[in-house]
Amino acid sequence: MTRLECHVATCANNSDRLCCRPDIHVSGPSACASEQTCCSSYVQKRDSATDAVGYQSPNESMPIGCDAQNCVHNARGVCAADGIRMSGSDASTKRQTSCETFSSR
Repeated sequence: MTRLECHVATCANNSDRLCCRPDIHVSGPSACASEQTCCSSYVQKRDSATDAVGYQSPNESMPIGCDAQNCVHNARGVCAADGIRMSGSDASTKRQTSCETFSSR
């Protein structure tokens, strides 16, 4: 499992820079840079994060699906990096997030 550090403060799944989902998915099938990726599991925070998504416990590591075919960490649709960092501190949509760990082949 991959350690996920999340810096997307506006995401309802974020709790103290950890994700509360059981898994996430990184999109960017033709990405050549981290800015061309995004967390497709992003949900914008409302008044109460747990009411919005139904997940309450932060996960330090989790399976991460990935369709960024040009990333060196993509192993048949799964992230094989030891840890990743998601960014997008002021995001209001998933397209405003990115995987900073992306590294082009």
